Amino acid sequence: MTLNNKTFPWTPALLQWFETNQRPMPWRQTSTPYYRWLSEIMLQQTRVDTVIPYFNRFVERFPHIEALAQASEDEVLKLWEGLGYYSRARNLLKAARVMVAEHQGTFPATEKAALALPGIGPYSAAAVLSMAYGVPLPSVDGNVLRVYCRLTALAENVLEPATVKKVQQVLKTAMPQHRPGDFNEAMMELGAVICLPASPLCQNCPIQDHCEAHGQHRVDQLPLRIKKDRTTRHHYLVMYLQNPAGTCVAAQKNPPIGLLGGLWAFPMMEISAGTHDMEALPALAAEEAAARWQIALQQPEAAGKLRHVFSHRHWTMWVVSALSAELPPACEWVPHSELSARAFPEVYQKVRRLMEERAASI
Repeated sequence: MTLNNKTFPWTPALLQWFETNQRPMPWRQTSTPYYRWLSEIMLQQTRVDTVIPYFNRFVERFPHIEALAQASEDEVLKLWEGLGYYSRARNLLKAARVMVAEHQGTFPATEKAALALPGIGPYSAAAVLSMAYGVPLPSVDGNVLRVYCRLTALAENVLEPATVKKVQQVLKTAMPQHRPGDFNEAMMELGAVICLPASPLCQNCPIQDHCEAHGQHRVDQLPLRIKKDRTTRHHYLVMYLQNPAGTCVAAQKNPPIGLLGGLWAFPMMEISAGTHDMEALPALAAEEAAARWQIALQQPEAAGKLRHVFSHRHWTMWVVSALSAELPPACEWVPHSELSARAFPEVYQKVRRLMEERAASI
C-alpha cells in the first residue's frame, strides 16, 4: 500500500466503528496506567473472557501499584493460578517494585523507561503508553498483523521478526497522532471479533472496501504463517505420594527461575518416550523411586495418563499413587487441607483432580 496521507484512508471509519462496537472491559471503563499495564500482561496469549475475572479479583486485592509491590510472590502466584505463563506474574511483581522505587508508584510515561521494566517488551510498552498516555507507538500483536496483512495484501511471513518490524514502522508513520491508543485498540478489536483467523466476518467489516486481500479474493490465504517446528516432547512419572496415615501429600516448591518457577509441584521424574504399560507402571515407579530418590514406595498404583501443552513443550504424564514413609529430595509433607492454599499450576491441578475423582469413585 502506498501512503499518500499522514494516516490511512480507512482510519476514520475504523475509529468510528470502534467507538460504537467496542466490547465492554473493566480496564476500558476505568482506564488508568495501572489497569492498562495489568490487562496487557494478563491478555498475552490469553482470551479476554478468561482474563476478566482474574483482572477483577486482582485489582480488588491490589487496587494500586503500591499494594501490589508489597505483596509476596506466593500471594501473587496464587491469585494467578490457572492463568498460565507464570513468569508474567513474577515479572508483574518485580516491575511493581521497580515502579514504587523509581517512578513514584506509577507506570513510566516514556518508552525507554517502560522497556527497562521486567516483563515489558515493545508490544506491551506501546500498548500501555498509547492507551494510558497518548504516546504514538503502534502495538503490533497477532490480531494487528492479520488485519494489516489483509488490508495491504502483504504476503510475508508474520512469524519473522523482520516482517513485524516492517509493519511497526509503517503503522508508526501512519497512525493518527491524536488518538494512538484508540487506533491500537481498534485494530486489535477488529482482528479479535471481525477479521478472524478462520472464517472472517468480512460482510461486517467497516473497512472492507479498503481491504486489498478481500478485493483479490485472498483473505483465506493471508497472513502467511510459516512455522518452524520447535516442539519438544517429554514423558514423566508423576508421583502422588501420601504419608502412611494418608493425611499429607509430598510436594515441593520449584526454584524461582525457569518453567513454572516459584510454583508448587508434585515429585516427578522424566522417563523414556513411548507407550508405557499401565499394569507395569507401579513396578516401574517403585524401581525408579528406589534408584533415583532412595525411597521405598508402598502400595503403588497406576492412576492414569495425562497430557499438558506449554507452547512448544508437550508433556505426557504417567501418574502413580503410593504411600511412603520417606520424602523425595526437596519435598515436604503438605496436609490435604492446605493443598488448595498453595499455588499449583494447571498441569498439577490436573493431577489433583484425577486423584480426587479416583477417591470419590472408591
